[in-house]
Order: sequence, then structure tokens, then C-alpha cells
Amino acid sequence: MISVIVCSRLNAADETHKNNVMNTIGCPCEYIRIDNCDNTYNLCSAYNTGVSRSMGDIFVFAHEDVFFVNKNWGVNLIDKFTDSSVGLVGVAGTQYLFKNTPGWVAAGRPWIKGQVIHETHGIDSRALTVFSWDAQDADVVAVDGLFFAIRASLFSTIRFDDITFNGFHLYDLDICMQVQKTHRLIVTKDILVRHLSGGSFDTKWQSYAMAFLKKYSNRLPVSCVTTVPDLSKRIHFENVNLHKAIK
Repeated sequence: MISVIVCSRLNAADETHKNNVMNTIGCPCEYIRIDNCDNTYNLCSAYNTGVSRSMGDIFVFAHEDVFFVNKNWGVNLIDKFTDSSVGLVGVAGTQYLFKNTPGWVAAGRPWIKGQVIHETHGIDSRALTVFSWDAQDADVVAVDGLFFAIRASLFSTIRFDDITFNGFHLYDLDICMQVQKTHRLIVTKDILVRHLSGGSFDTKWQSYAMAFLKKYSNRLPVSCVTTVPDLSKRIHFENVNLHKAIK
């Protein structure tokens, strides 16, 4: 069974996100909503609470403005975890994290992987953010936190760090660093999601990024490939305007 864990600031009566999950997952699941309307939790503490309440074999962590496009995405996800070496599955991520440059997109292409639909200002702004055009799954060292799934058994030895990352940033890279000690991380194109917001790289993000670099100063850089990205030649991801493409 899959446990879908969501930190929510919506009214409990709003079941838009839950309905999307239930209508698309295609396999047995439970929906664990952590009510954060009164800001009781930071994201890590909310996810830790969700883990303690969950009964599944796979834990999915998703933002409540992330909606699933594919039918039966849960079936695809279960299939990924039949490989015992896989500990985490995401939809966007990187094969290289730098020692002094934070952020998973920093390496640029061809080290960043995955695709996500972004719809930040209504359907007319819907764009497919293409980190890579790869047709197959790719090994990575970190993923974006908008969606990722972790093998439930790993939570006997890992935990979201709600002390160092007591806000809403860098929790994703931190948990990836924990998982990769024992298991592979992969990005798949078999699960497509629609995200209704973009990333924020404000001063709060910068402070948590520095905390991440400090925490892992002895392990960074980290890579699952042999080549080292050259930041002076970085190739950015691209956005394909789906509204125009449909026309």
C-alpha cells in the first residue's frame, strides 16, 4: 500500500487534492493530511508526523498544489520499488550537487533530469518544464521536493531534520543525502505532475541553503556520474508553452 502524506494549509473541507490522488493512483492507498492551517508544523515536522501515522510500504510526500496527470501512477511507482536497490523516486532531480553552490538545478544539463508541468498563472501559462528529454529513468543524488516517494522501511534509520531545516526549504536535499547512504535515487518520466507554483529562492532559502552546505561539508560534492559540471558553461532547462503547443 502507498501512503500519500501531505502538509496542508487548506480548509479540511477542501478535498480537491485528495480527490485527484484517489482518482489517479490506481492502487490501494491511504491519504494522510497533516493540518497546518495554524502553522503548528514546519514541513519536516509535518512529514515526520505523517510518517508516524502511515501504514504503507511506500511513503509519498507531495505538495498540495501538485496534481497527478497520469492514471495508475501508483502502479508505476510500486514497480520502481521492486528493485531493492531503489530507495527514493522523484520526478525532477540532479546527478551532481556542488560543494559551495547550493540548489539541485545548479549543475544544468545534462546532469539535471525529469519533466514537470508548471501552471503558475492559470491554464494560459501552462508550460512543460523540461530538465531533460530522457525517455528512461535516471539515477540521481537529489530530487525536488514537490513530489518524491521513499521506501517506508528506510524510516527506521532516517528522519526529516526538523531542527536544522525548521522552515520549508532544503528538507528535500537533506532527506536525499540520508537515503543515498544506503540506496539509489532515481528520477522517472513515468509519473507526470502538474505544479501550480514555482520555486522561491528568497533570503530564507539562502539561509537554509547555507545550513545544508555546512551540514554536509564533509560529503559534498556528491555525484552519481564521472563527469564534473562546468558552471561557466551551464545549460539551463527549458519551458515549452503547452497552451501554444495545443493551438
